[in-house]
Amino acid sequence: MGSVVVGVDRSETAARAAKAAADLANAIGCPLHVVTAINRQTSKEVRVGTDSWRIDTLTQAEDFVSDVARRLGGPTATWSVQVDDPATAVCAEAERIDASYIVVGNRRTHGAARVLGSVAGAVMHHAPCHVVVAHTTGKQAPAATDQQATAAPT
Repeated sequence: MGSVVVGVDRSETAARAAKAAADLANAIGCPLHVVTAINRQTSKEVRVGTDSWRIDTLTQAEDFVSDVARRLGGPTATWSVQVDDPATAVCAEAERIDASYIVVGNRRTHGAARVLGSVAGAVMHHAPCHVVVAHTTGKQAPAATDQQATAAPT
């Protein structure tokens, strides 16, 4: 059986979807693969006095997604950063690793957003495998614990 793939950003709903994906992967004995997408790779140098730092979006994304994967999936979890739109990135990764499941949250799957499009909707239409929609919004959505939350900025 293949992996369980989940896409993450720094939102609370993504943290909830990631927790659901980790729970599913654990329950069925599959590895977890965590994906994040950036729209382009940029870097800039920041100077303060005589000190300078290079800020790179790819490195920041790698640090973020590897931390999420480690916290939720342990040492066997894998991760990737894709320079693409989120839905395309998740579907491409699921196809690349021959995943069994993609877990998405239900954010923006109601009302006008459902008609106009959402990441979850695009994944459901283009996924190369099963898609599980996790309940991540509203009063009854399970909260991610502080240890599992991905919403904290890096």
